Amino acid sequence: MNRTVRDFQNALATILETKPFEKITVDQICNEALLHRSSFYRYFHDKYDLLEQLINTRLNQIVEESDTEDDFIQLTISYLGNHKKVFRHLSGDSANSTFYTEMIRILSEVLLKQADSERQVKVSEVAKEIHDSSNPELLSYVYAGAIIGGCYWWQMNSYDVPVQKVVDFVKQTVLQLSSASIQ
Repeated sequence: MNRTVRDFQNALATILETKPFEKITVDQICNEALLHRSSFYRYFHDKYDLLEQLINTRLNQIVEESDTEDDFIQLTISYLGNHKKVFRHLSGDSANSTFYTEMIRILSEVLLKQADSERQVKVSEVAKEIHDSSNPELLSYVYAGAIIGGCYWWQMNSYDVPVQKVVDFVKQTVLQLSSASIQ
């Protein structure tokens, strides 16, 4: 990723701390990044494209830092816990939001990519099961839905549940899904 793309991603992340995504304009992103509007459109179709690339970048960073599914789940939920305002500004008050669907789609793609990874250094049980599945795309969506669904439930409960309890529940759910897909 080049510096300009990184600067636009960081600008959007900064603005999301204080403002709902629907109310953010390309001009505001450009002002925060200290870059011209023409530069924005050189790299992105619109603010939704930037958002997708930002989410993809963050999820891939978490994947790179994770050695196991447990690490991935822990880091993902901890990241969302540390960025509650951003998550709230992206998701609105409803699991029916477009963002919810996008998060599942993006996480599913990350899981599929991990399952098909050539380097196979960090092959997880989930990645192996997705890879070996008769329908890898569907299985990756199921896992992504479990992880993102747990995060939405946490948000809908105003983050009153301790992070570790959410992490443990999501891990348990993923393990149960994993053992069910083997049978």
